[in-house]
Amino acid sequence: MRKPWSKTFSFTPNSASEDAGAVQTSTITKKLEPLLLEENGRIRQAVDTGNYVYLMFMMFGFGALLPWNMFLNISHDYYTMFKLRAFNETSSATLLNTSDSIGYSTWHSENFQYSMTISAQFPNLLFSFANIFLATKGDLTGRMRLCLAAVQAMVLLTIIFIYVDTTTWTASFYYLTLFTIFVLNAANGLFQNSLFGLASSFPFEYTNAILIGQNFCGTAVSVLAMVTKAVFTEEVQNRAALYFGIASIAIIVCFILLNIIKKMTFFKKYDVAEANAYELNHEITTWEDVRIAFTRSKMQFANIFFLFFVTLSLFPSICMYVRDAPLPQPHNFVISEAYFMDVTTFLNFNLFAFIGSLTANWVRLFSPKKIWIAVAVRVWFLFYFPLANYYPTDVVNGRNFDPLFSSTWMFVFNVALLAFSSGYLSSLVMMYAPKAHEEPRIQRMAGMIAAFFLIAGVVAGLSFSWIIKVIVVGFSQ
Repeated sequence: MRKPWSKTFSFTPNSASEDAGAVQTSTITKKLEPLLLEENGRIRQAVDTGNYVYLMFMMFGFGALLPWNMFLNISHDYYTMFKLRAFNETSSATLLNTSDSIGYSTWHSENFQYSMTISAQFPNLLFSFANIFLATKGDLTGRMRLCLAAVQAMVLLTIIFIYVDTTTWTASFYYLTLFTIFVLNAANGLFQNSLFGLASSFPFEYTNAILIGQNFCGTAVSVLAMVTKAVFTEEVQNRAALYFGIASIAIIVCFILLNIIKKMTFFKKYDVAEANAYELNHEITTWEDVRIAFTRSKMQFANIFFLFFVTLSLFPSICMYVRDAPLPQPHNFVISEAYFMDVTTFLNFNLFAFIGSLTANWVRLFSPKKIWIAVAVRVWFLFYFPLANYYPTDVVNGRNFDPLFSSTWMFVFNVALLAFSSGYLSSLVMMYAPKAHEEPRIQRMAGMIAAFFLIAGVVAGLSFSWIIKVIVVGFSQ
C-alpha cells in the first residue's frame, strides 16, 4: 500500500480524458489554476523574476517581529521609567529623580518587565501550537491578514494612549497594556507559524528569507534605538510615537504585499499545499500529519528548540548586564558607558545574527544529520556569560562568586559568536526540517511544527535566564 506522502507532485497526462488541470499522486489530486498550465497541459516553468517573492518573504519576516521589537526596545524608558510611575507626593512609592525619569517608582513600574515577558511569550506559544491543528484547512495568507489586522489594532491603541494622561488610573493602564501585549503576541504567534508553513514548500532560501528579515529587524531597531537616544534625550513620548508609527507602517506594507504575492505565478506554482485545492482519496487526519512530520524531522525540531533555548537564556537578559569591569571598578572601555550595552550587546548580536542567516544561503557546512553537533557545542555559552562580568542592576550584595572571564573584548567576541551561530544554524535547521519530506502537505506541517519549537525554545530560554540569575546573585537580590 502506498503512503500518501511518498511521492512528489508530477504531471504527465497520458490520455485525452485526463483532466489537464490536475496534478496527481497515488492519493492526492491538486487542481491547478489555468495560469500555471501551458497549452499542451504541462506545468509552466515559473521564475521569481526580480526575486520579488523572495523579498516579500523577507519583508514578512521583518514586519512580523518589528512591532514586538519596538515594544521591547522602548519598554524600559517609556513604561517602566515614565508611563507607569506616580507623580504625586501622596504616593507610597519610592521617589526617583534622575536623568532618565522623574517620579515615584510603583509596583506596576517595578514589575512591568517581567509581566510583559509572561504576557507576550505564553500566548505566542499557545496560539502557535493551536495553529498547527488549523493548518490543513483554508488559505494561510487569509489567516495571516487577520493576524496583521489584530496586531495593527493593538499598535494603534498603543499610539493613542501615548497622548492620554493615565496618571490617575495607572493600575488600569498597566493591565490594559498587558492585554494589548497578549493580543499582539497571540496574533504574532499565529502569523509566524503560518508564515513558516507557507514557505515550507518553496526552495530552501525562501524559508531562510524569513529569518534574514527577522534578524535584520533586530539590527534596524538597534540602530534606531541609538539614534533616537541621541536625538530625543528627554522626549520619551516622541520616541514611543516614532517607534510605534514605524511599526504601523510596516504592518500596512505587509498587508498589501500579502494581496500582491497571491497573484504572482511563481508563488502559485509552489503554494501547492492549500487544503481546498486537494481531492483526497481517503481522509488524512491532522494527528496523522503530525506523526508523519515527526518521523523524519524530530531531530531538527529538537535542534531548533535547544538552539533558541541557549540563545534566549542569555540574550538579552544576561548579556545586557555584563559590564566592562567587575564592581566596584569603574568603566574603562573604548565605547562609553552610556552606549556600552547598545553597541556591545544589542547591535553586536543583531548584526551578527543577520550576517549568520545570510551566510546560510550560500555556505552549508553541516548536513541535516550532523548539524546537531554544532547545536550542542553552543552549551559553552551557558557557562561563559554567567562567569563574565555579569551584574544585574538590582544587585545589592554582589555575586555569589567572582567572575572568571573579565576581558571585555572576549565578551564582545562571544556575543558575536553566539549571534552568528544562532542566525546561521537556525536558518539551516528551519530549511532542513520541512525538506526532510517530499509531500508538500507534510512539508507545511513540518514547517509549522518547527516554528512552534522555535517559540518553545524562546519561552524556555527566557524562563531559564531567571534561574541563571538566581545561581549567580541569589534569591535576595
